[in-house]
Formats: sequence, C-alpha cells, structure tokens
Amino acid sequence: MRSVEKIIREVEDRNKARAKAGLPLVSVSKEIKKISEAELYQDFRVWRKANPKLRDKVAEEVLATFRKDLRNPTWVPRGLLSGGRWGYLLAVEKKLERLWEKRKEL
Repeated sequence: MRSVEKIIREVEDRNKARAKAGLPLVSVSKEIKKISEAELYQDFRVWRKANPKLRDKVAEEVLATFRKDLRNPTWVPRGLLSGGRWGYLLAVEKKLERLWEKRKEL
C-alpha cells in the first residue's frame, strides 16, 4: 500500500497538470480516500482469489440460507435478476468481505 505522503505528492503533481490545462483541481483528501479504498479492494480480491476453498464453503453456506429462506431445498440461482443469482452473488461477496475484515483484525 502506498504511503499517504506519496499519494499527496501524486495528487499535487496531477493538480499542477490540471491547473495548466484549465481543469478543476481534485481534493487531496478525497483522492487519498479513493486510492486507499481501491488498494484495499485490490488486497481483498487477491486474498479472495488465493482462498478458493473458503469461497466455495461460503457459497455453500449462503446457498443453504437462500434455500431455507425460500423454503425450496432444490433452489439454484439461475437468472441474474429474476432468478436470484445477483442477490446470491452479492451475499457471498458480503460474507467474504466480513471474513476478510475479521482476518485483518486478528
């Protein structure tokens, strides 16, 4: 992860170029937050990709929850919107994110 000082220097350099081009300047604090969040999300993606067995286990748990909630033991996420697949995939990602956050706390 890049240091805050390095991000500030990068933003200041970009703001100089933007000023020369007559473009509005960007907020340093907003850019620090945006870059930090993007780097954290990249870290999460690398972690998720390195743990396929955990992702499969989480997906099975979420599928069991969906089946229980829908009272349909054979439900399979099919269509992206009306088939429930989007909600299912979001639930898997959210649970993985919570596990990743807990891992960081340890």
